[in-house]
Amino acid sequence: MVLVAATGAAVVTSGIQVIAPGIPVIQEQFGLSAAQVGLLTSVFLFPSMFSALGAGALADRFGVRSVFTGSMLLFAAGGALSMVAPDLAVLLLARAVQGTAFGAVLSLSVAVIGLVVPTGAAAARGQSRRIIAMAVAEAVAPALGGVLIAVAWWAPFGVTLLAAPAAVLAWLWLPSARPPRRSRGQATRAVRESPALVGVQVLAAARFVTKYAVLTYVAVLGVTGLGMSPAAVGLALGVASTLAAVSAALTERLAHRWTSPQLIGGSLATTTASMVALAFAPSPAVLVAALLLFGLQDGVYGVAHNVLVTEMAPPEARSTYTGLTGTVRNVGKFTAPLLFGAATLVLTVGQSFLVLAAASAAASTVLRRVARAHGERVPLRDG
Repeated sequence: MVLVAATGAAVVTSGIQVIAPGIPVIQEQFGLSAAQVGLLTSVFLFPSMFSALGAGALADRFGVRSVFTGSMLLFAAGGALSMVAPDLAVLLLARAVQGTAFGAVLSLSVAVIGLVVPTGAAAARGQSRRIIAMAVAEAVAPALGGVLIAVAWWAPFGVTLLAAPAAVLAWLWLPSARPPRRSRGQATRAVRESPALVGVQVLAAARFVTKYAVLTYVAVLGVTGLGMSPAAVGLALGVASTLAAVSAALTERLAHRWTSPQLIGGSLATTTASMVALAFAPSPAVLVAALLLFGLQDGVYGVAHNVLVTEMAPPEARSTYTGLTGTVRNVGKFTAPLLFGAATLVLTVGQSFLVLAAASAAASTVLRRVARAHGERVPLRDG
């Protein structure tokens, strides 16, 4: 089940990265303007803000196997439609279909692992496998897409058809039992009444607002402000992503000594330090060091927060809870560049990174309340 969840998350993650190298070819094929090119990503991410919660609610009602498998097949169908799209309208429709499945699969993959191992170091091991699989996909997909675009503009979309065999594996290996019949709205009430719900969601948003703001604007800071080449910034980001995968793999060991809130607290402190370093970076070396520090904490944060979600979720509404968290995360991804860009209207890029540092420090105050609720809940779950 952990393998199914990790494979599904990795496959849908490729939905953006695999076409990234071929965007200029796709732009030429459809005669797109620079503004229209942005739609290829935005229409993919936008529906994911809503589909995660809907998929979670359906999984708690009809079973995770059918919803997870159906979402994977929907992703593959969107990829097939992309390959034969005759015009931009159809291509954007196909991207929206895939984005809908993307949001569903990412949130449900966390829930599936939570069914197997909801808490402790074993949960950290399972969630780290998922994050490592996604990191590998993020590293391999662009290279594969760059090779396939030489065949035809539609060839990179063929990689997303791997979702179909992954759906078969999900149907074979995930539990087929449907959840007990519950009254309408029972799962929603259980989630709403769960302890520290708002705090857990704030911590979910904090990670992705910071991460996607960094991914969008660190090149501006490095190239424009410090004279780095785009290739150098890209290399630094790649190494940072590699470090995130390594730290995710090591989080299981850390989880033997520290709870998930404690690991998140360390990550927030490290994020604050790295954002301050970016804000005042006097040289490319300092910027690179800050990026690597950020990458190290991101792997730990990702695993620890996934574990926190499965620990705090009501057992009878785990998929709905993780769906809500997935929606919050996707909202963070979508809005982060917009929020950071708005900040640069009145501040410099460096000063805007200080705003991110302040936001991370503020999230630490929210974490204290979450940690208290976690301490009361987890011993009961373990017992």
